[in-house]
Amino acid sequence: MDSPALRVDAMASVTRIVDAARQVFSAGDGSGTLNRIAKEAGVGIATLYRHFPNREALAMAVYDEVYSAEIQPIFEQFERTDAPREILLQLGERLLEVFDRERGLAASLGNVATATRTLMRRNMVTIGPAVARAQAAGNLRADIVADDIPNLITMIAAGFGSVPPGPERRRYLSLLLDSLNPAQAQPLPVV
Repeated sequence: MDSPALRVDAMASVTRIVDAARQVFSAGDGSGTLNRIAKEAGVGIATLYRHFPNREALAMAVYDEVYSAEIQPIFEQFERTDAPREILLQLGERLLEVFDRERGLAASLGNVATATRTLMRRNMVTIGPAVARAQAAGNLRADIVADDIPNLITMIAAGFGSVPPGPERRRYLSLLLDSLNPAQAQPLPVV
């Protein structure tokens, strides 16, 4: 999947494999076998392994699609605003909703926090200017740096499952995001 010159038939196989994996992961706890995914995709297991060397690589391809469709659009709102707290709250809630719904995918990823950080780091070029805009508007504490945003969202992903869906989840996400509040900020330790 990394090669930009995949043949059309190879790309079609990759698409079928990822679609089948998403269905298999969504249907359970992530225990569906790679053989079952290959069968659902209408390809041989060797074809699956040619494109995805292991379960985690396949799960990451599925998560990439889900992230691009459901998380990235919210993150793009963060990149365009100077008042990011509400958008980051929405992003955190959506991320946890995705993992609630896609428990099999979360189990197959191995480490949801690392996978989330990998996808979020794609936005590093635009995070810096968004942080600077929000700081200039007084909506982010002055000692926040661009790396803090993906790390904060990664912490939310790492906490998946610790607080069940409901009002408590929003409360704890809000408490976490209060660290962005310039009126209550304490100096951050230098790293």
